[in-house]
Amino acid sequence: MKYRFRLNVILLLIIALSSCVPVKKLTYVRTDLPNSHINSYINEKAVKTIQPYDYLYIQIYSLDERTNNIFNNNRNTTYDTQLLSYMVDDQGYISFPFVGKIFVQNMTISQAKDKLEESLSKYLNNISVRLRFVGNSVTILGDVNNPGTHSFYDEKLNVFQALSLASGIANFGDKTNVTMIREIDNKITYHYLDLTNKNIVTSEYYYLLPNDILIVEPTKSKYRSLRDYSGIYLIMSAISSLAVIINITK
Repeated sequence: MKYRFRLNVILLLIIALSSCVPVKKLTYVRTDLPNSHINSYINEKAVKTIQPYDYLYIQIYSLDERTNNIFNNNRNTTYDTQLLSYMVDDQGYISFPFVGKIFVQNMTISQAKDKLEESLSKYLNNISVRLRFVGNSVTILGDVNNPGTHSFYDEKLNVFQALSLASGIANFGDKTNVTMIREIDNKITYHYLDLTNKNIVTSEYYYLLPNDILIVEPTKSKYRSLRDYSGIYLIMSAISSLAVIINITK
């Protein structure tokens, strides 16, 4: 009986140790790191400007019902932002009805809105323009609950908001070493983010750009648990067999 009790204790210890996960790698914005007492940060992200191959959703408002019908026909569908957007061509222009080509590259949304209103005012009176980015997306892979490519419409998207699009990091995701892959002007760079550090909000990579890729690596504990499950079953079988032998030979 004593032998069986000891074997059961050993078995429980093996299972407990094999499933141990370092909590420090699983916690967001820890408070036990240097300078973690600071609770106010400033991170001024430059306003995104319009670039070739961006998609812009444009809606025209007018007091004239006929004008509204011309520019906004069938805009109440679920897919209006995707179907009725305008792509910026490789020269930085959009092609807009009645006006023709309008150069918008390197403009902010506000600047492009003003320019479009000015161009349309030559043909229409009392109009207002609504303009925003559409078709922006980030790709989130690895140990998250909903991996894939996710669309967003805000001009600013931080790394935590992006991960929320993927329903958050999964149980074994390592928050201390999240990889960001970014491509600008055909140059691809890798950056590594520690989401457990409160200072992440001051990083130049805290805010994401369209087409950024985030990869959440699993902790080593997940690899160990997957590797050791088969070993645990073998150990359990061996211990059970040993217990039977001990009982027989007593």
